Amino acid sequence: MKNLILTLFIALPLVSFSQKIVAEIDGEKITSEELNTVYADRLLYPSHKKISKEGVLQDIINRRIAKKAAAKEKLNEDRIIKERIDSILHDELINKNLSDKFEKIKITDAEVKKYYKSHPEYKTSHVLFRVKAIPTKKELEKAYEFMYKVYKEIEKVPSKFEEVAKKYSQISTNESGGNIGYLPHTSMAPEYYEAIKNKKIGFISQPVRTQFGYHIIKVTGQKDYKSIDKNLYKRIIFDQKRDQIVQDYYASLGKGAKIKIYKKNL
Repeated sequence: MKNLILTLFIALPLVSFSQKIVAEIDGEKITSEELNTVYADRLLYPSHKKISKEGVLQDIINRRIAKKAAAKEKLNEDRIIKERIDSILHDELINKNLSDKFEKIKITDAEVKKYYKSHPEYKTSHVLFRVKAIPTKKELEKAYEFMYKVYKEIEKVPSKFEEVAKKYSQISTNESGGNIGYLPHTSMAPEYYEAIKNKKIGFISQPVRTQFGYHIIKVTGQKDYKSIDKNLYKRIIFDQKRDQIVQDYYASLGKGAKIKIYKKNL
């Protein structure tokens, strides 16, 4: 008889003895432990609303109801939502395993000076002709042909660059002659920066394609090291060091995976 009672005791849900049921939604139970955990978490953050257990419980209920509704609409199968979930999981994994290494990153003024020597900051103006993100060959040819004619027009009279930009550029800065001011290289498309790097003030590029379309770029200034925002460049260098730590982490994770890349199918 004792063994039967013990067996029944073990078989019964633990919640019946150690927790209380505070609510049910279509038979799905919400326990006092879950409520107290969420309630304690809410108290850690400032709120313009009064935080009460009743209010927190209603939030839990609302979320459960919304989750069921989302499942009915198959939102969990939506590609964009899946990507968001993957991004959250990715970021949490990185923060959990690499945050200590990120905190150890230190950037010196000497590093900034050396980095800036290889990545000077330019002031530029440009004429932009937009193309689709994934254009057809014909669309690209047509866009380039048009921009090359614009370039030849500028080449004849370089002093009219701003005038031509106002006339042809498909961007809001056309009213200022295409002027986008000083920008660090990280704020420019890579192809844009490479086209002007190490070029003298007054240089005008031939049409350069980026993800935004075709550009004709004029270099109008180069910032001296003493004039730069050193904190901005420390952040840029920090980001690059952090990215390298992340890449090394990916490499360590990939050692245990069987990865095949079929380049001919790309």
